[in-house]
Amino acid sequence: MFIFDHLAKVLWDQETLLFTLVFILFAVAGIFLVRKLANHNILKGHRDVAGFVFTNLGVLYAVLLGFTVVNAQQRYDKLKDVTQVEASYLAELYRDAEVFSVHDKEAVRSAIKNYCHSVVNEEWDLMTIKKTSPNTVSAIENIWKTYYAIDLSTKKQEVWYAESISKLNELVSVRLSRLLGSQESLSSQMWAFLIVGGFVLVAFVWFFGFENLTFHIFMISILATSTALLLVLIYSLDTAFVGEDSIQPEAISNVLHSFVSVSS
Repeated sequence: MFIFDHLAKVLWDQETLLFTLVFILFAVAGIFLVRKLANHNILKGHRDVAGFVFTNLGVLYAVLLGFTVVNAQQRYDKLKDVTQVEASYLAELYRDAEVFSVHDKEAVRSAIKNYCHSVVNEEWDLMTIKKTSPNTVSAIENIWKTYYAIDLSTKKQEVWYAESISKLNELVSVRLSRLLGSQESLSSQMWAFLIVGGFVLVAFVWFFGFENLTFHIFMISILATSTALLLVLIYSLDTAFVGEDSIQPEAISNVLHSFVSVSS
């Protein structure tokens, strides 16, 4: 049921419907235009050649679409993993602060919680417009300052401190990966190839000399719909932090909630 509910949600999305409708209207309008301007018998006589050309054109476009979908999905999955790794480092740093003095432990944990709050409540929304949050930058700098101020009195604390600094460096690295990933997207040139290629592929079906108009419309509508939906899928994956299916800060939110549970 979850799969069908999610499918219905995607298909009934207003932007998806509008984009798909544009493709279908373009496809159907072209059929009537070509049938009005071109001789049907001529189109019918070249059906075999047109079919051969269409097959090769379809293969080229399918390869382009396929590789783009795979690459976009891989980048989407990588960004999702990055957010989970970031949450993991935050949880480990919060837990490892237990070995320090009460004052240092509270300072570290407070700084980590402030950082989590800033990421979830402010920075995540800014990533949708490819911007960073100055408050979140200050929050992670404050984490560093709390570690600089830690007073080490035992060998055990020194070992855990060194391990925490290593994790803090990794946290900065995965945060940077998340921010850079939110600003990456397919080039405008690639999008031009994808969209123009989709319209060209659909338009090529106009020139098949089908006797039955209804069948012609039905066939080209299926092609237009499937092409439009694949382009919507690529856009959804390419804009990983935008839209209803975007990556959400659930991992960091869950870690933040666990901090509250531990404190209470």
